[in-house]
Amino acid sequence: MKRYVWAIVAILIAVSALIYGYRRANSPMVSVVMLTYKRADMLPQAIESILAQTYTDFEFIILNDGSPDNTDAVIAKYQDSRIRYYKNAENKGIAYSRNRAATLARGKYIMIMDDDDTSLPERMQKQVKYLETHPEITAVAGQITALPRIPVMHNDIAAGLIQYNNVGNANIMYRRNFAVKNNLRYNEQLKASEDWEFWLKMLFADAKFAAISDDVLNRNGASEKHYGVNYEDANAPIRKMVGSYFSPAAPTVFYEADACDKLKMIAPKHIVSDDYLQALLQANNCL
Repeated sequence: MKRYVWAIVAILIAVSALIYGYRRANSPMVSVVMLTYKRADMLPQAIESILAQTYTDFEFIILNDGSPDNTDAVIAKYQDSRIRYYKNAENKGIAYSRNRAATLARGKYIMIMDDDDTSLPERMQKQVKYLETHPEITAVAGQITALPRIPVMHNDIAAGLIQYNNVGNANIMYRRNFAVKNNLRYNEQLKASEDWEFWLKMLFADAKFAAISDDVLNRNGASEKHYGVNYEDANAPIRKMVGSYFSPAAPTVFYEADACDKLKMIAPKHIVSDDYLQALLQANNCL
C-alpha cells in the first residue's frame, strides 16, 4: 500500500513539474523584443548580453527586418531554447516590425532591446523587481550609461515627455496587458520617433511611468543608422498629435502658447498630479 501511495505521489510530482515547465515556456515573465537590420557584426554582443542576464524567466524574440547580410547565420549559432527567431520577407521598417514583435510576445512584461546596444547583467532582474513591487507603474526605464539621467518620478517624466522623448526606448520594460487592453500600436506611417509617439499614446491612456536610478544599458553611439530619416519631418505629426490632445480645436495652439497657457491646457488632462501642477503654476507665476 505504501509503495502504491509513493508511486502516486511521484507521478503527481512529475506531472506538476511538466505543467510548470510548459507554463514557464509558454508564459514567461518577460518577453525581450529586439529588431535587427543590417547589424550582423554587432548582433553577438547584443544577444549575449541578454543570454547572460541574472534573471532567467524570459523569451527572446529576435525579428530580422529583411536584412541582406548574414544575420541568419549569426543567430543560428545560438542554440538557446529561449530564442524565438523571425524574419520579415522584405524590409518593412521599424514601426511595422515593432508591432509584429509585440504580437508575438507572451510575457507579462515586454523589455525592449536594440541590436547595437548591450544590456547590463542585472538589468532584467532590477526592472522586473520594480514592476512587481510597484503595480501602479505601467512602464519603467533604466539609466543609459554616459547619457543624461532620466527622471525617476512619473510627474517629471510626463512633463518632459510632451516636449521630447525623455525616457528612451531600448532601456524600457512595460506591462504587455496595458498595451493590449488599450490597443496601443506603433504608428506605421512614421519613419522615426515611433517610440516617442508610442509612449505618448501610453501616457494619454493614463499610464504611469518611472525610472530606476541604476544604469541598465550601454549604448553604441557610433553605430551607423540604417533607417535614414529626417527627424524634424518625423516629429511634426507627433507634435500635432500632442497639440490635438490638449487643444482639439486648434492643435498648433499648444506649442505656440507660453508656459502658463500650456499648463492651463494640461490641467484638465491630469497627466501629472494636482500638487505637481500647482507647483509648476506657482514657479512660472501663473497663479
